[in-house]
Amino acid sequence: MAAVTGRTSALRNAAGGLCLLTASMFLTGCGGGGDHPVAYTTGQVLCEGKPVPHVIVFFEPLAQSKSALAGKQGIGRADGDGKFVISTYGKDDGAVIGKHRVRVSAPNSESHPDFRCDCVLNPELDLVQVDVTQDGQNEFNIVLQKKTGKEPVPLGRDDDED
Repeated sequence: MAAVTGRTSALRNAAGGLCLLTASMFLTGCGGGGDHPVAYTTGQVLCEGKPVPHVIVFFEPLAQSKSALAGKQGIGRADGDGKFVISTYGKDDGAVIGKHRVRVSAPNSESHPDFRCDCVLNPELDLVQVDVTQDGQNEFNIVLQKKTGKEPVPLGRDDDED
């Protein structure tokens, strides 16, 4: 009986080790947080010099070489003062180092039904390109353009939404 118990104990230890290894892979992700290094990235969204609260900010990496792989898009949600912190692989970890196109979208209408903005909010429109650096201060003011009434309507939205 002792041999069976010893073998069972060894199997349990091996299974436990395998479970621990699998769990650590899920917790850390591939490449220890991502395939591309990130740097802390913050900013503020402005419309006519005033903060725009609750909008969603997208930092989409641009390819720097012939490789189509540029990194994962980072996303930030502006607070009540229009300030945001970008998250890419984890909460508030920043954006992938390199050049990015920046886009801004209106907040979810269910979460913020009274949201209004006099500037253009279109997640398909590149507002600016920025360079996120490893050692630099990656703080960006994203200045929205005032609506003219001639803006294209974002896909999936009706003309009367705003």
